[in-house]
Amino acid sequence: MIKKSAVAVIALTAAFASALVAAQSNFYGVASVGRSTIDVDPNSVNNFASGAGLVGSATIANSNDVGWKLQLGYQFGTSFALEGGYTDLGHAEYTTSNTLYTARGSKRADLFNLDLVGKVPLNQSFSALARLGAYRWETRSNLPTTAGMTSVTDNGYDWKFGAGAQYEFTPKFALRGEFERFNGIGKQASTGDSKVNLFSIGAVLKF
Repeated sequence: MIKKSAVAVIALTAAFASALVAAQSNFYGVASVGRSTIDVDPNSVNNFASGAGLVGSATIANSNDVGWKLQLGYQFGTSFALEGGYTDLGHAEYTTSNTLYTARGSKRADLFNLDLVGKVPLNQSFSALARLGAYRWETRSNLPTTAGMTSVTDNGYDWKFGAGAQYEFTPKFALRGEFERFNGIGKQASTGDSKVNLFSIGAVLKF
């Protein structure tokens, strides 16, 4: 009886371990880097300066920076996955002038996201990707006041979509290229509500 129980326990333990390994094999990590179209709205900066008591504000902005992301994913079958993680959209710089001074400012943005990813295999190695998700963003900006430049932090929630392609070199490693559109980053009352694009290339490592 004891031997039979021991065999049963060993069998159940082995089955549980096999199921756990199988479940773990559905997890994967993604590390991507690329070009972000983060920007600053000059009108928003000028309106903020006017509201702060500055006269004759004029702003010239530069857009685009390096963006990157780290994601953890879980694959459901061959067609769908959930991906969540952190994305840094870089920063945009601007120069603002008024009757008191000329200064440089910036807007930096990052976020945490959760996406549903669809995967359409085109052959054994190549797949098309599509994604739809939501995120919580935060921006940290430097804005003009009569006392000089001041730091302003904004945050909020919005949605995103994207598309791309993935090539699997081995069962454990793949490369992907993606386009992602973030519907809103920032507030109109500070440095503007940006519609940001991220074009990236990433490595996928399956656990």
